[in-house]
Amino acid sequence: MRRRTLTTALTAALTTSAAAAVAGPAVGAGPGGAGTSRNGAGPGGAGAGSPGTAGSGPSGSSGAGGRGGTGRQQDRPPQLLMDGTGLYPRVIRLAHNGAADDRLLASVVSFDGPSGFGAIWESVDDGATFTRISTVLDEATEGGEGLCCATLYELPRAVGDLPEGTLLWSASVGADTEDRRMSIRIWASTDVGRSWEQIAITAHAANEGGLWEPEFAVADDGTLVLWFCDETDGENHSQKIVQQTSTDALTWTDPEPIIELEDPTARPGMPNVRRLRDGRWAMTYEICGPNDLCRSFVRTSDDPRRWGPVTSRDPLIRADDGTEPRHTPTLTIDADGSVLLGAQMHYGEDGEVSEHNGQVVLRSANTRLSGRVHWVTEPAPVPVEDPFDNYCPNYSPTFVRTASGHLLEITSAPTDEGVCRPWYGSLG
Repeated sequence: MRRRTLTTALTAALTTSAAAAVAGPAVGAGPGGAGTSRNGAGPGGAGAGSPGTAGSGPSGSSGAGGRGGTGRQQDRPPQLLMDGTGLYPRVIRLAHNGAADDRLLASVVSFDGPSGFGAIWESVDDGATFTRISTVLDEATEGGEGLCCATLYELPRAVGDLPEGTLLWSASVGADTEDRRMSIRIWASTDVGRSWEQIAITAHAANEGGLWEPEFAVADDGTLVLWFCDETDGENHSQKIVQQTSTDALTWTDPEPIIELEDPTARPGMPNVRRLRDGRWAMTYEICGPNDLCRSFVRTSDDPRRWGPVTSRDPLIRADDGTEPRHTPTLTIDADGSVLLGAQMHYGEDGEVSEHNGQVVLRSANTRLSGRVHWVTEPAPVPVEDPFDNYCPNYSPTFVRTASGHLLEITSAPTDEGVCRPWYGSLG
């Protein structure tokens, strides 16, 4: 099944109570089938839902309070980031921009008619409120070629002529053209997100296969590394994770596979790469397909350019209570070095959708992610009721620890009108 593009409307309006628009996101109950993440809405109809409640995780699970080292802060219930469509949320806390450090910058993919663009938001009060500050677009996105799967990144050091603190925004472009040839494009901002310029098109698809979900890191020698998901080798690999590198962010090496499994139906994707407390690197990713069911996995490395044999299978992520995160895993290293894992859906030991589906995140105190890694569940700052395999509800949630010690989350949920909107909230 081909991935459903993000400009396609929801197949049916998901009914919520009138209070959901004020109290927080909720979606109708949907089936928890295996599906293939990012490949279209799950089967079945919409159902009724009720508003999510911040911190409504499983009974007895530990909260995130105090992880930031500043003591317990007041929780902030979920609220809308914007009224319109907002997909693929990303949020970062600035750390290389001098006087602007500790500001939060967030981005979502949005649409105005057929045109796609990146909407950039800023918070100067540790995530209590956000203000729209800019738009990212070019001739292709304005022409309705399709926009998807963006990421937001702050350069921790200079790369070529781009100074430390430069912001990069990258996305998949071209999914909606009739004879599509997708590309991965990069825009840069050197004024703390106020203006953006396209600086590179790193890859063009040779056929109609997709190029999805870019992700950045900078190696110790200053090399900028880019990962994304490649569907263009469909006969041999339904999807694989590939890598490119650059010393100036303008010219790029040819893509090379990083995870390319022997099973041609396996679909490794959604890479998130973060630096661990000990200086090593971790990559979380999902593997979709009929045999892997969009489960979440983790791999570690001493160098973000070298990840070992491309066909290796990595440890499955599962909490000690049996909770298994599936679909769109996202990785965050918290202030104390513990590792936070978000995901769209959660399953139980019996393989069925968990009663806490969409209500929790996973955390490991194993800051090296080596040896036996214990994961525990805790409440999600923005719980979404009954997310299912669809591009909107709780799809690719994003997290950041604020300077005030809050754990802030931005994620998406549909309204009763069928608009996929981004919500943000935080736990102290």
